[in-house]
Amino acid sequence: MELKSIHISVLATSVVHSNRSKEVFVWSVWLVMLVIAFVSIAQYGRNIPLAEDWYFVQPLTGNEPDLAKWLWAQNNEHRIPLPRLILLVLLELAKGDFRVGMFFNSITLGVLAFSMILVARHLRGGRTSFADAFFPIALLHLGNWPNLVWSWQFTFVLPTALTCAVLLVIVIHQTLSTPSTAVVAGTCLVLLPLCGANGLLFVPLLALWLIYSGVLNWYSVKTKGGRKWISGFLIGSAVISLCLTALYFVGYEHPSWNPPSPGLGATLKATAKFLALSFGPVAARSWYLSVIAVVGFLLVSGGLAVLGVLRHKCLEKHRALGVLLFFGNIALFAIVMGWGRAGLIPTLGLPIRYVLFAVPALCTAFFVWELYGSPKLRTIAQMGLLVVMCLLLPFNMIEGLRWGDWYRKGMEAVEHDILAGTSHSILATRHRDFLIHWWTKDQLAAGMQMLKDTGIGPFVQMKEEPGNLKEDLTK
Repeated sequence: MELKSIHISVLATSVVHSNRSKEVFVWSVWLVMLVIAFVSIAQYGRNIPLAEDWYFVQPLTGNEPDLAKWLWAQNNEHRIPLPRLILLVLLELAKGDFRVGMFFNSITLGVLAFSMILVARHLRGGRTSFADAFFPIALLHLGNWPNLVWSWQFTFVLPTALTCAVLLVIVIHQTLSTPSTAVVAGTCLVLLPLCGANGLLFVPLLALWLIYSGVLNWYSVKTKGGRKWISGFLIGSAVISLCLTALYFVGYEHPSWNPPSPGLGATLKATAKFLALSFGPVAARSWYLSVIAVVGFLLVSGGLAVLGVLRHKCLEKHRALGVLLFFGNIALFAIVMGWGRAGLIPTLGLPIRYVLFAVPALCTAFFVWELYGSPKLRTIAQMGLLVVMCLLLPFNMIEGLRWGDWYRKGMEAVEHDILAGTSHSILATRHRDFLIHWWTKDQLAAGMQMLKDTGIGPFVQMKEEPGNLKEDLTK
């Protein structure tokens, strides 16, 4: 009996040490990836607006006559009042330093990876797996460079974080019957249509899920007791999100620059390529292999999610339905992205920044295997994801550094001309194609003058030029 107790004690100690080593590995990877992102921003980031960043110049400098209209205004297909408002507040707090959005992007993605690690650990009863390092690598690798070192990309980061938060709520509990899960799910759903089409596409199906969960909780309260307000909150959140979705299209204008899809074949190809980007921008080096690997893995994972619904009963069946619904929403999102960008791919390709939108597909698959895969196959699938992302990491870093090199050279040229005493009209003429190519040089020069007058960034050193160009920015 004593020998048996000693044996059990030794085994328990071994398990604790094994789990501790896994925790050290996973959290070390998370920290290293986050530090690399911060170092990249510190080294490469510039306090100079890039592209859509220039839209913040007028409200930031007090020259925007109608802030509400500015917040609701379309940018391509997107109405993004929430990301715009958050970024504007951050810029105000940072006294106009455009690098604040870059750091906030990295922090948001770091928190998201942190949360996914904790949820995966919770599902295993407090045990960490080496495979959990997949999350920080997938979300924070430098192939995501534009989403890390460009403030405007918070408009991509926020809807991604909100949709993934809903995924984590669905995964971590069998039903949305606790106050915390209901509040998180309902709040995220209401905020999604305020984050552009990227968030809007998740609203209809997730709203149906919240209504279903609210009705389910209502009947559960009648028989087993509980909190009735949760049902009202879930259903109310779904209704509000659907109303905001309808409001989104009031006065909506389709962008004239975006050509329609050439057909079903082109849409499906674009959809497959978009999903392949979940491996990072390196996927473009061999679309054929990338598409086969990613789409094949996702199809198997989707089949496993279906089996999860068919094999389980009662509360677990509800969770399986939620996971399957979310997985289906990922597929819908990919198809809409493929349809919307199929006409542009032959000339412009898929932008590197779309990597962030594709990653949640693999994250969802990771949790599907955790919940419904057999122990052996689960380990193979999850560790396979980690190994693939680790092998692709240096190549994704190279792809990201190419974008970073373009950014660095462009910003250094702007800074050089500012320090050389170049006037704003000449600066705008020389650097319009880099800074914001769809504006006129007079609009850009006016924005530069506003920043100079307000004492923001390196533009305070810009040479004075007679005349007032502020009115040109609104033309």
